[in-house]
Amino acid sequence: MKKSWSILLVSMLLLSLLTACGGSKEKPDASGAGEPAAGKNEKIKVFISGGATFPDGEDINNNPWTELIEKENNVDLDIEYGPADTGEYMNKLTLKFASDDIPDLFIIPGSYQNWLMENADLGALMSLDDKLDAYPDLKNAVYPEAWEAARYDGKVYAVPVLNDGNLGTDNVYVRKDWLDKLHLEVPKTLEDFEKVAKAFRDQDPDGNGKKDTYGYIGYDNMLGWSNLFGAFGVIPGYWMEKDGKLVADDIQPEMKEALTYIHKLYEEKLLDNEWPIQKVKTYNEKVANNQVGIYEGSWAATRSEINTSKQNDPNANWIAIAPPVGPNGKQGVLGGGKYKTFAVISSKAKNVDAILKMLQWMSKQENIDKFVFGFGDKGEGFMYNMENGKYAMNFENHNKYGYRQQLMFMQPKELNTKKMEALGADFNLVGMIENSVKYGIENKFVGAPTPAMVENMSTLEKLRTETFTKIIVGQLPISAFDGFVKEYNDKGGAKIAEEVQKWYEETKQK
Repeated sequence: MKKSWSILLVSMLLLSLLTACGGSKEKPDASGAGEPAAGKNEKIKVFISGGATFPDGEDINNNPWTELIEKENNVDLDIEYGPADTGEYMNKLTLKFASDDIPDLFIIPGSYQNWLMENADLGALMSLDDKLDAYPDLKNAVYPEAWEAARYDGKVYAVPVLNDGNLGTDNVYVRKDWLDKLHLEVPKTLEDFEKVAKAFRDQDPDGNGKKDTYGYIGYDNMLGWSNLFGAFGVIPGYWMEKDGKLVADDIQPEMKEALTYIHKLYEEKLLDNEWPIQKVKTYNEKVANNQVGIYEGSWAATRSEINTSKQNDPNANWIAIAPPVGPNGKQGVLGGGKYKTFAVISSKAKNVDAILKMLQWMSKQENIDKFVFGFGDKGEGFMYNMENGKYAMNFENHNKYGYRQQLMFMQPKELNTKKMEALGADFNLVGMIENSVKYGIENKFVGAPTPAMVENMSTLEKLRTETFTKIIVGQLPISAFDGFVKEYNDKGGAKIAEEVQKWYEETKQK
C-alpha cells in the first residue's frame, strides 16, 4: 500500500472512531463482551473478496455450504461480497471503516500487514491474546512464526491463514522431451542451465523450422525467477542470518554477484528481453503455447499452463527439477510464507467467541473436507467419485460450485494430500509441493512490519526494483550496486535493520 493512501486511511479511520466515541480520544472497547439470547443464533457480519459465480438460485448467503457453517456453529452469517481485485477490495474495506459500516469478520491479504498494524494502533481491531487459549485447535492450526506476523505492540490482532498448498511456492520445470531430442542431460549447475537455455533458443526443439523458442523467460516480478538469485543464496526482499545477525538479502555481496550473472544472461539474450514489461499472464502463455522449455512456475503449474502445453502438444513431457547450483554450491527458490491471508475481527464485534469457535471448526481437516469433497447429496457421486480406492474430483461440479472454497475462512497447517491427489493423479501436486518445499530458501524475518518498515519500506522496494532492473538491462553499471546499498541504508534501511535485529534477539529468548 502506498504511503499516501496509508496516511489517508489512518486519517479517515481516526475521524470515524472519534465520531463514534463522541469525540473521545479513548480507543473503542475491545472486550468483545455480549452473549446471544438463549436459543438464538449469533449473527456475524462477514466481508470477503468476490469474483465467484453461482448456480441458479444460489448466492454467497444462500447455498449448502453457508448453511452448513451456520448449522454446525449456531451462527447466522451475513456475508458481503467485495470486489475481486485486491486493491479495490481493500479500498472498499477502508471506506467501510470510515463510514462505520464495519464487518465483524473480514479477510485481508497477507501483503497488507501495514494496514493491519495501522488499524491495530487505532484500536479498530480485536486483540486475541487472552482468547486464543480457549481454542487450542485453532491456535495449533497456525505456525508459531505466523502468529508473529499478526502481532502489534506485543498483541495478536488476526488469525494468519495458510494457502491451499501449505508451504509450496515454485519449481523449476524443463521439457524432458526437448532435452532428449537435443541429446542433453537434465541440467544441474548454472553452466548446465545456460547450455540448455541456449540449445532451446537456437536448435529448434519444437521442430517447426522457425527460431521462435526462448531460453530463459522472466516477468516484471523478479521473484518469478527466484532460482537465479537462489543460486547465489539470496532472494530479493528476504532476510538471511549471517554472523549471528539478520541482514537484508538486498544489500549483500551475494546479491551483487547474482545481478552480475543475470545481467550476463540478458546481454547474451538468453534471458527474454521483454521481461521488465512482461506480465505473468504473458509469461505463462509462452509456456502454454510451447515456446519455452525451461522456466520457474508455481507448484500448481501442472494443472494450469503446463496442462495447457500438453493439450497443445501431446508430446510435451514436463518434469520438475532441482534449481541450479551456483558457484559456491548454493541453490534454491523463494521459500513459502507461513501465511497467505489474515482473518481479522473488528474491535466492535460483540460475537468474538462465536467467530473464534467457527474458525476453530474450520481448522479441523474433517470439516474442511466438507468444503473440498462436499457432503450429503453434494458429496460422493456428485463432487467426487472413488476410483481404485482413491478420491477423484468431478471437475464439472467442482468448478460449478467453486465458490464454496471462498467460504473456508481458515486452513489447517497440514497439507491436504487427499485433495491434491483428487485433483488429478497426472498432475502429481503432492510431489510438486514437496519438491518446492525441499528447495525453498527461508525468509528469516517473519515478524510484523517494524515502525521503520511501515514508514520506509515502499520507498526501499521501489528503489530496489528500479536499481536491479537497470543493472540487469545495462542502464546502470554493476558498480551502481554499491551506491544502492548506501542509499538503501540512508533511506531507512539501517534503522529497519536495527529493529529487525531487536525482534530477532527477542524471538530467540522466547
